[in-house]
Amino acid sequence: MNGGDGIREGIAAFLRGDRSPHERRVFSSRRKQSTDRLLEIPGAKIETIEGKRFLEIERNVDGFMGVDVGDELRSALRRLNASNPESVDRGIRPATGWDLSDLVVLDLETTGFWGCPIFLVGLLLVEKGRLVTQQLVARDYPEEEAILLAASRRLDDRSVLVTMNGKSYDVPCFRDRAVLHRVSHRMGAMPHVDILHPARRRWASVLPNCRLKTLERFMLGIHRTGDVPSSEIPSVYHRFTATGDVGLLRPVLHHSRVDLLTTAMLLARLMSAGGRAAPFGKSSFSRGEALSATVSRRVL
Repeated sequence: MNGGDGIREGIAAFLRGDRSPHERRVFSSRRKQSTDRLLEIPGAKIETIEGKRFLEIERNVDGFMGVDVGDELRSALRRLNASNPESVDRGIRPATGWDLSDLVVLDLETTGFWGCPIFLVGLLLVEKGRLVTQQLVARDYPEEEAILLAASRRLDDRSVLVTMNGKSYDVPCFRDRAVLHRVSHRMGAMPHVDILHPARRRWASVLPNCRLKTLERFMLGIHRTGDVPSSEIPSVYHRFTATGDVGLLRPVLHHSRVDLLTTAMLLARLMSAGGRAAPFGKSSFSRGEALSATVSRRVL
């Protein structure tokens, strides 16, 4: 059995409840210790929905890279709503006519490819008048249902979904896992701005590709540090559930929050001037290397 097969069998055994009494005691002790350490993260708390528990981390978006993201989004929405609809990129049009409080940015982290469990739902939205990020975290595989329930309830209060490549990945993934857990949601019925497609139409001819990190680097001047590559996140989460080592999870939480913030910043770029790529805020973001340390220190 190779390493990947061992991980899959371990997950399957856990979901079947195939643990000895000793293993259950060890797991329970480890779970408490990791939860205590997770609650040391600013904004972290244990939430309950329909009797099911999960971890939530809520953080204010006070400023990112020296930019007030909320103000930039509000200004971009005003410019978009004042534009001639015919001049607006078709991928941005679903955001026309709405306020910032109507939008929600979504980003998922999963344990693999399609069909694999979701362990983190990241949201950027206005809550009680404040722009915040909310990270709904499954501390172990069975808590997936709880974070899907919580996410679906929060989406019910919003009108427009914003993602990066969500039409191909996040929405189908959420839908399939929600079906498995019999969680109802309206994600597929929401107007959806997937910034990947207008970004390609706007910048594909001048950039190497339109992956999120490429857009961050060339359009926002951001170089990430202290991050974990997307391809390594599933194995990192598997190790976290096996060991309870919160240090493994912190870079993943950092990665997720940066994804939400830069997706929002790119959305504002695309909405500005009727969907044309206008300068972002007061900074040209040309000092990527100088700003990279700020990303790792201040995001989580």
